[in-house]
Amino acid sequence: MMRRRIFAALVLFGVALGSALYWNDGKIDLTLLAINIAAASIGFSWLHHRWKRKEARIITPQKAEDIFS
Repeated sequence: MMRRRIFAALVLFGVALGSALYWNDGKIDLTLLAINIAAASIGFSWLHHRWKRKEARIITPQKAEDIFS
């Protein structure tokens, strides 16, 4: 589960950086980069909380033991 979050963060922030460089002909524009990083952060936060809710519903062996014991 942690690998999925790391991969998502790398992709989101990599695209944010790449997009800022692409639209400014390879030069760093701090305003555009800040906007892209903010958008990537919002997207990652949304994904994290969505996955967290789904993972909370999964029955693990420990949860099953607590329920049925």
